[in-house]
Amino acid sequence: MTDGTDMRGVLTATPAGTSVRFERRYTTDVDDLWTCLTQRDRVARWLGPVHGDLRVGGHFEVRMGDDVPDSPQNATGEVLVCERPHQLDVTWSFPGEPVTRLTVTLAGDDDATVLVLEHHGLDERAARGYGGGWHTCLDRLGDHLAAGDVRSWDELFAQRQALYRDGASG
Repeated sequence: MTDGTDMRGVLTATPAGTSVRFERRYTTDVDDLWTCLTQRDRVARWLGPVHGDLRVGGHFEVRMGDDVPDSPQNATGEVLVCERPHQLDVTWSFPGEPVTRLTVTLAGDDDATVLVLEHHGLDERAARGYGGGWHTCLDRLGDHLAAGDVRSWDELFAQRQALYRDGASG
C-alpha cells in the first residue's frame, strides 16, 4: 500500500542520458519490502518470474511476459550491488536496447518504507516508456503488499503510460 501522494515518476535529462526516478512510500517494514525485491516467489507476483543468480556478480533474467527463456519481453542484467536491506543495483537490458543501470534503495521504520527507484542512462523515448512501465510495476507491488489481487499489466499500463507522453511527466 502507498500513502496516496502523487506517485508519478520524474524524468530528468543528464549528460549520460535521461533518468526516470520514482519515490514511493509503502506501509510495510524495510525487511518485508526487501524480500519483495529479492525473493523469487515475491518478485514473480508483481514484476515477473526471475531466473539466474541474484548475488553480486550474478546474471539474471526477468520474464515479464510469458515464462519463456530468451523472449523479447525478458529483461536481463547483472547484480552490481546487493546490500540487504537497503540497496540493490543492477544492469538492465531488453533485447535490442543498450545496457542501462537500475538502482533501488529502501529506507524506513516499522510502519513504512520509502522505496526510491532510479533507472539511468536511457534515451528520452525509452525513459518515457520506462516511466509508464515502472509506474505500473510499482502499483502492482503496492497491490501485492496490500495482500489483494495484483492487477494485470494490461489493466494498468495503457493508463499509466499516458502520464509520460511528451510534457506529461513531473
